[in-house]
Amino acid sequence: MNTKKTEIAAEIKQKNVIDMALTFTAMIRLFEKGSKTKISKKLYAEFQRLKDIRGLNDFYVFHETFCEWFTNNIKTAKKERDGKIIKQSEYSLYGHAAKLLDVTLKVYIYYSGLPDKNISEVLLPFLNTAIDNPILKHLKRIFPNENVSSKTVEQIDKNTYKKLQQLIKTDIMTNFSNNILPTQYDDIMWYRLNREQ
Repeated sequence: MNTKKTEIAAEIKQKNVIDMALTFTAMIRLFEKGSKTKISKKLYAEFQRLKDIRGLNDFYVFHETFCEWFTNNIKTAKKERDGKIIKQSEYSLYGHAAKLLDVTLKVYIYYSGLPDKNISEVLLPFLNTAIDNPILKHLKRIFPNENVSSKTVEQIDKNTYKKLQQLIKTDIMTNFSNNILPTQYDDIMWYRLNREQ
């Protein structure tokens, strides 16, 4: 098989998976027009560096670097009702960035086994749960003494995000005997909580 054609096919596959993952997040509508292309290009470039992640600290740096880029470069869409602006466009918040990245990483690594099987097996334990509003509400209900003030993903800042990921690990240990990964928790809780609504 032609090596150049194989490389092109692999690149297109990665870009298509990223595109599908962005659609799966159901978040693109929250951002300014043209943001999907900008986000897709950045994710593709960043995901080329996944092979260099050797440990949890490397993953944290990777995650935070993307979220900082996102909050400095991607703006929310302005909201209008009856021809009047009810909310101006502003730079996205950490909760937006983290959820979008966590869902995209899950689809890319966990569901699709990219960039390849060996690398995805190394990275899988590092991935975080993609926190959506139902998971946030669930965590606040089962950990009432943790004083999480965020009511929506949009209100989650970096410190709250880290705290919520720790609460998820506690819930995994307590209710799943520490036998699942945060990405699996994400799938299980998304399935359960969305059927409760």
